[in-house]
Amino acid sequence: MMRVFVYPFLPYRSFFFPFLVLSAIAVPCWLVFRVYRLRTSGHGLTFRREILLLTFVVYLSGLATATLIPNRNSRSAAEAAMGIDLRPNLASLTCSSATLPRGSTARAFCVHNARGNFMLFFPLGILIPLVWRRLSFWRGIQIAIAVSVSIELVQYLSRAWSNRNADVNDVVLNVLGASLGLALVFLVRLLRGTRPAVRVGSDVARETSS
Repeated sequence: MMRVFVYPFLPYRSFFFPFLVLSAIAVPCWLVFRVYRLRTSGHGLTFRREILLLTFVVYLSGLATATLIPNRNSRSAAEAAMGIDLRPNLASLTCSSATLPRGSTARAFCVHNARGNFMLFFPLGILIPLVWRRLSFWRGIQIAIAVSVSIELVQYLSRAWSNRNADVNDVVLNVLGASLGLALVFLVRLLRGTRPAVRVGSDVARETSS
């Protein structure tokens, strides 16, 4: 019975230790910053919001670990790549069996990579409208694009030691995953009868500093 729950996480076991190390650094730093910020700003402590912000920090630590730490799969994929791919490829996005034989190692890696890039940004789509409550849907999409493009840029610049490649297809999958998360949150808000404001400039800054 235990194997049923453990087996799906085995491909990600190489990320666990770096994630724990990064979280052990990021979380205390964040807590110190929040305590300092709350004392200097004079705002009251909201337990629910602090837990939400802490969850966001832990998620970002996991995102950095999953996308920037070298691993065996990224190294093997990098050996056959040029370092950057700027052309969207439908076959790469869908892992079509016409270009990748069913049951092949290449297709298995493609499916694993596509699924991972999609699901990796799904929590981001859920968290950003919860952290910034007046964020509009399209501003959330812009944030997801900016984060994904920044990750791909860092991967390209650090490819010599990280063995990772920048790929526009990863950006597409990331944004699709974030869009699904955003749509889910806004659908729940719509069903509950709450609509976030479209103007977000000063509100985002105010909520971040609170």
